[in-house]
Amino acid sequence: MGFLLKFLFFFVAAYLLLKAFVGFLFGKRSNQSPPRPQQRASQPKQPETQEERIIEYQKKTFEKSEAEDVDFVEIKSHTGKE
Repeated sequence: MGFLLKFLFFFVAAYLLLKAFVGFLFGKRSNQSPPRPQQRASQPKQPETQEERIIEYQKKTFEKSEAEDVDFVEIKSHTGKE
């Protein structure tokens, strides 16, 4: 029984060491290789018409507004059968 536990422990330890080694190697490469998303050089697109500006303003104020708690009233339908 002791041999079986040592055998399993050896494979678990070898797996973890190999995984850590591969992570160490590829971890350094992954920091260098992924291209960073480019920052927009220009300003975000401005709405062109008055209506688009109003819609953009309403979207921004809606996103900033806080949610309000409301009380719901349960409506029971009466089918005539009791």
